Amino acid sequence: MIHSAHVIGMGRLGRHLANRLEALDISVTRWSRTAGPGTASMEGWHSATDADAAFLAVPDGAIAEVAAQAAKQLSPETLMVHHAGAVPLSVLPVKEDWRAVMWPPMTFGTDNIPDWNTLPLGVESPHPRWREWAKKIAPNAFELTAENRPKLHLGAVLSGNLTAAWIGAVEALLKAHDLPISVLSPLIEESVNKALKGNALKSVSGPATRNDRATLEQQVTALHNAGGEHPELGQLHRILTNLILQHHGHPPLPPIQTTPGPH
Repeated sequence: MIHSAHVIGMGRLGRHLANRLEALDISVTRWSRTAGPGTASMEGWHSATDADAAFLAVPDGAIAEVAAQAAKQLSPETLMVHHAGAVPLSVLPVKEDWRAVMWPPMTFGTDNIPDWNTLPLGVESPHPRWREWAKKIAPNAFELTAENRPKLHLGAVLSGNLTAAWIGAVEALLKAHDLPISVLSPLIEESVNKALKGNALKSVSGPATRNDRATLEQQVTALHNAGGEHPELGQLHRILTNLILQHHGHPPLPPIQTTPGPH
């Protein structure tokens, strides 16, 4: 199906994808905004030779513009792919069966080579050949639709980006007391591993599951007193604690009692 390809965008995903395609004996031409070793500048795109496919590994906001630029130089029969979780398939200006989204719900490191044999790869396209071919790149490729792909992308943000943000907020709180987040790494890893087996709220342990009000109130007070430095922790603690309490059949935490100011 694909023997030659342009990979446009040499960020982390683009570099790893180009290497993966070459490992599948696909002839790859690399493109980026600026030229580099083994990479051509998009300023010279007007002289690009034809290829079986173009993979657009560029930021979400640039996909439509880059796709339009790429299509002007390519044959109408060239296949086109983008790799964003939240950008519509329709931004690719080629025939429906000639376009696809191949989105890995995964974060990529610069130097860490992804394990393509275990990597999930969501594929949206009206033509089933795309899903079959994608399994050459990643055997765990699975089907997505225009309706459920944005939902999975939202889930990825909530479980990936926001989890990292939450850990970062906890790290800042501990750092203020000369405590390293690393001592909690085993707890975090074990908690996440248990949660990913399913029924995450049921897997939780701690004071909220047993309705230990004394401990919970100590936590609320401690976070309230530290509110000037880390106000987001108190708000998130209350929301998530109430979620656990509700799941285990306990009443929510009472509203925070604020001391009225002088009149």
